[in-house]
Amino acid sequence: MEVLLRDGVHGCTVRSIAAAAGVSKGSVHYYFADVEDIVDQAMLQATTAWITWLRAGGPSELPEDPEPAELLWCSVTACLEPFAHGDRSLLPLWMEYWALRSRADQLEPLRLLQALLTGYVAELLDRAGIADSEARSMAVTSYLFGTSMQQSVFPVDQARVRLDIAALCGIDPPA
Repeated sequence: MEVLLRDGVHGCTVRSIAAAAGVSKGSVHYYFADVEDIVDQAMLQATTAWITWLRAGGPSELPEDPEPAELLWCSVTACLEPFAHGDRSLLPLWMEYWALRSRADQLEPLRLLQALLTGYVAELLDRAGIADSEARSMAVTSYLFGTSMQQSVFPVDQARVRLDIAALCGIDPPA
């Protein structure tokens, strides 16, 4: 991830990965078929770690046994938090990765990441008692991707985001 965040997907080479890891290029080739495999594994690991972080409440301290809706709203805030504070490292990387795999018609890694993300949101919606969680999780995830892109360029009103997501979920926004 260090190399990807620094150099982007196109700048990620076996040489740069080996140098960052302090191993030989041969060692990298022993464990990975090619750079694309390394990038796919790094993006999968980063997404899995991010979901684990969200489950723990993201940047905020959650009470020991949070209400399901509280965890939903904490996760929504955590998804947008980095971009609200000017972090532009992850979004360009995600977009570059998505575009590269789409153009190459290598969609399975993207489908896996999408399934992890929408699965997490569906889990939150299920726990909060929201009907049709699978379809709504796709809508919420798509909304958050788009809002993250917008927020990387200009501020997005968080109250508006909560209203929009509440409408997508068919629930009242948090107080």
